[in-house]
Amino acid sequence: MEEEISFANFREHRSQIEAERSKLRSTVDAIRQRQHLVKTDFKIALQLATKLDFLFDRGNSDEKRLLCETVYKRLYVREGQITKVELNAPFAIIAARAEGSESVTIGGAQRTEQRTFTLAFSLVSH
Repeated sequence: MEEEISFANFREHRSQIEAERSKLRSTVDAIRQRQHLVKTDFKIALQLATKLDFLFDRGNSDEKRLLCETVYKRLYVREGQITKVELNAPFAIIAARAEGSESVTIGGAQRTEQRTFTLAFSLVSH
């Protein structure tokens, strides 16, 4: 059974589709323009993730607070214990990938340490 559609309804639906297309194009253009920034931010976050324990241990209160605000989106606390952790992007991606990853080499030729990203994200135990 075919349903007839009026010309007015057709034009209305077409206008909605064109508006959605335009919005999608704008979104894609914005992503393309910011793509290099996202890549740079991810590289910085990855470097930071491998040094979280070092930075946290040696930071003063303000530096520790800033580090936690940078990494953590939300901490859920019940009866003084952290029950759930939400990380900011791209740390959430890094941590998700790290749960099954092997250790990562940190340092140069003279000094190499093995650490995992999971260890790096263990700030909640401090």
